[in-house]
Amino acid sequence: MSDVYCIVEGYTEQTFMRDTLAPYLAEKACFLHARLIGTPGHKGGVVTFARFANDARILLKQSSYTMLSTMFDYFRLDASWPGMKDIQLAHASGRELSPEEIETILSQATKNALHTLYPNLDVQRRCIPYFSMHEFEALLFSDVRILGDMLPLDGNKLCSIMAEYGGNPEKINTNRAPSIILIDMYNAYKKTIHGCTIADSIGIPRIREQCSCFETWLASLLE
Repeated sequence: MSDVYCIVEGYTEQTFMRDTLAPYLAEKACFLHARLIGTPGHKGGVVTFARFANDARILLKQSSYTMLSTMFDYFRLDASWPGMKDIQLAHASGRELSPEEIETILSQATKNALHTLYPNLDVQRRCIPYFSMHEFEALLFSDVRILGDMLPLDGNKLCSIMAEYGGNPEKINTNRAPSIILIDMYNAYKKTIHGCTIADSIGIPRIREQCSCFETWLASLLE
């Protein structure tokens, strides 16, 4: 049994965790609690490490049994976030990093930076960061049939988009962000209105099947 406090960037992620992910994990004796990053009333914007680190310190000091995680869009991370420089250097050299490689770099660099700040809080063991590749809406492409039915969208066009990225929702990024694709196809799309409802309809098992970074994260939480 474990209690995991997950720092998230917005109300959509908080609702997704509370209504969809937390009940799923609770059945496996992992109890998830979502907390919005930063001060009360904050909404959106660039996610900085300083804001996260302060919240992390508060949560980790509550109890030595508390585990810490995150759910931040990769797109919204500040350029100074630990690991971002290494990713930028790799891209500048012409090396194409997979979503899994980016996730690994960010996760380890985040833990290392927190450990430097708080060496007595057992960060390396207790912190399991997760960064949505490349944003929350990518998870909605885990089942394009459900996605297309619920907005509604052109199913053939959704299938073509998935084929372009090798069937991997976490690779949707090169030309347009997943949210921009959805808005272009259905201009009434709102993350706060539609995102969680669609994700809940798709279900966590399906998302785990289609999104390897998400799957690796959940598997780590359940260890």
